[in-house]
Amino acid sequence: MHNSGYRNLPFIVVILGLFLATGAEVFYHAGSGIVTGYSHLYYLVVIIAAYYFRYWAVIVGAYLGVIHYGIEITLTGSVAADAALRAISLIAAGIVSAFLASALRTHVPVKEVIENSMYRVRAMMVNEADIVKMRKSGDLPGLLSLLAHGEMDQRYAAIDALGLLRDPRAIELLIETTRSDTYSGLRWKAAEALARIGRPAVGPLISLLDDPDEDVRWKVAIALGEIGDQRAISPLISLLADPDSYVRSRAALALGAIGDRATPDLIRSLTSVDPAVRSSAASALGIIGTEEVIPLLIPLLFDPVDQVKAEAAAALAKIGPSALPLIVDAVKSAPSDARCKLFSDLGAVEPLLEIIREGGAEIRLECAFMLKELGDPSLSLVIEELGGE
Repeated sequence: MHNSGYRNLPFIVVILGLFLATGAEVFYHAGSGIVTGYSHLYYLVVIIAAYYFRYWAVIVGAYLGVIHYGIEITLTGSVAADAALRAISLIAAGIVSAFLASALRTHVPVKEVIENSMYRVRAMMVNEADIVKMRKSGDLPGLLSLLAHGEMDQRYAAIDALGLLRDPRAIELLIETTRSDTYSGLRWKAAEALARIGRPAVGPLISLLDDPDEDVRWKVAIALGEIGDQRAISPLISLLADPDSYVRSRAALALGAIGDRATPDLIRSLTSVDPAVRSSAASALGIIGTEEVIPLLIPLLFDPVDQVKAEAAAALAKIGPSALPLIVDAVKSAPSDARCKLFSDLGAVEPLLEIIREGGAEIRLECAFMLKELGDPSLSLVIEELGGE
């Protein structure tokens, strides 16, 4: 009964408006000769009718125009231009209002606007302790509503709770938060929550790796690395060629976190024509730390691109002393100009020195003499570092 009354309320309002307008015409227009001022309120009745009943508002406008114009003729006995204009304006207002109301209701449903406002009000009343209770009770709808409508701090706590719940039903809204939220901290937190949810989130996360925002790409790469699912290997390998260097480095870290399962794809990437891919693949292999890749990394020490040399040297340093014999043999057999270029590159020198130091005084002295024979003054500091006193 209550719902039926609510549905009829717009009809009642319009009928009441027409009744009051008719009374105003009789009292003010016919009784007192006043023709303007009050008639502006007729447009409000027309607009309400248009919103709820669309083009029936034209009939409402026509009725209001007719009684206004009819009383004017009755009073004056002549056709008044201003009264005719007001009558036509009411009909035109019905047409225009109906058209605009149709478009408005298509694009901005009032019900949704009201519901969103109610959700925001409710969210304002939720504190951190409430969010903890929601998580413990498994209140997924409440947490999702809070993520959609809460303030930044509340949303941050809701994301954390959703990650701890690990419910796949939260993936869609978390993905949307990762992709488009205004606050970078919330985007990162959403990616972290998706990593906690794990394998069900892998597919949606992979779909974000080609997002135009580099901030999204690197966050997603880290999340995929934490999940460690093999499905992410090939997409992450593709990310090694990303135009953004930070994205490439995070993709390498993610592949390193996935571990041995990514090794074959990374080995193939060491021979890529793209130096960014070669350097990132070398970095990832250094994180994995498998000794079998040592012979494959050593040739990169003589790569024409300094960044590739530096990443290869850093990767070998991470693998450790087991790489030292092959490094020394490679340096000894390299042409003198290649050795000069290698030890002149500050990015590669420090990791190499770190490895050579672990070989003891004898190997350091051997390398020092080998470099001294090159006669390159620019190597004096390296020679001094290797030879000591």
